[in-house]
Amino acid sequence: MTESSDIAPRHLLIRIVAVVFLICLVILVFLGFNAIEQQVQSMIGKPDAALTSNQVRYYELQFFLNQGKLFEKSHSIQAINFVIESGQSIDQIIDGMAYLGIIRDKKLFRNLLIYRGIDRQILPGKYQIPAGSSMRDILFVLQDANSIMVDFVILPGWRIEEIAEALPTSGLSISPQEFLAMAKSSIMDQEITDGETITHEGFFPPGQYLFRRDVSLDDFIGTFLLRFKQKMTTEKRDGFAAHGLSVYEAVTLASIVQREAILDDEKPRIASVFINRLNKGMPLQTDTTVQYSLGYNPEWGWWKSPLSFQDLQIQSPYNTYIINGLPPTPISNPDDASLNAVAFPEDTTFLYFRAACDNSGKHVFSETIEEHSMNGCQ
Repeated sequence: MTESSDIAPRHLLIRIVAVVFLICLVILVFLGFNAIEQQVQSMIGKPDAALTSNQVRYYELQFFLNQGKLFEKSHSIQAINFVIESGQSIDQIIDGMAYLGIIRDKKLFRNLLIYRGIDRQILPGKYQIPAGSSMRDILFVLQDANSIMVDFVILPGWRIEEIAEALPTSGLSISPQEFLAMAKSSIMDQEITDGETITHEGFFPPGQYLFRRDVSLDDFIGTFLLRFKQKMTTEKRDGFAAHGLSVYEAVTLASIVQREAILDDEKPRIASVFINRLNKGMPLQTDTTVQYSLGYNPEWGWWKSPLSFQDLQIQSPYNTYIINGLPPTPISNPDDASLNAVAFPEDTTFLYFRAACDNSGKHVFSETIEEHSMNGCQ
């Protein structure tokens, strides 16, 4: 009876120890998962609300065990522009990133996107991935809608109002009103102005630009001025000076050449006509400056063509039929070919030109008004 009575308390003690051990183990596991949860969420943010608790724990354990991979920097030495097309699957996106070497562990990165819910919310667009980005860094880039890069195009010959009209559908966060207010203000960069008081019209080089969606107005306009300075070589400046033109006067004349010419190879000859006229004190007599002065009308947009006789009588400092010399400002934003044409025009004695009658876009040039009249179309 004594041995049997001793066994019962012993079994009870074992059971109590086992229960206590299990409770402690549960507490440790709970504390462990809680610590993992806090650490993972401090690294990459909170999980998607659509995930179950078991899914969250699974992903968080994966991220906790693979912290080294999450923070490992890529070997890229320059930023990479990565385009996500509308309708692409998450696997297609990941495959594209892996192909470019942006990520190394496709499964781990896919889990990251699912954990944060980005796999269902990622926006199409062009993303700029900074050099040396880790998978954690890339995750934050894809989460930030403002980090999407936007292509913005300025066409040759646009005036600043046409640039403003392109802003609302560009994806940029700059309003047309803000842009126009600054574009019509004076440029403060002395390297461009040479001490003259000039507005920004004419200093937005045509071409394609890449901006962050949240680019500031100062950086937006500063990008155009920087490209202008990069294109304004010593040779160009010397070419302008050889014809008695300041940079601003040359840009103004180039803006007229831009609107007159259709073919680039004719621009140096068209520039020569205007320079010849300036040297002789003759009015430029170009329709493009009158078009600029007329401005916008729903019937013709920004550039009315053809002009009426009454249009040519408009009292405006931009009407080169009634003023001598250049208009007070550029009338459009000229491309590099137009600027080069003014810097290095053809050596001609032409004083007139008009559109050829074959609709080829070419022009017919002449030295006298009589020749010019004879070149008119029937």
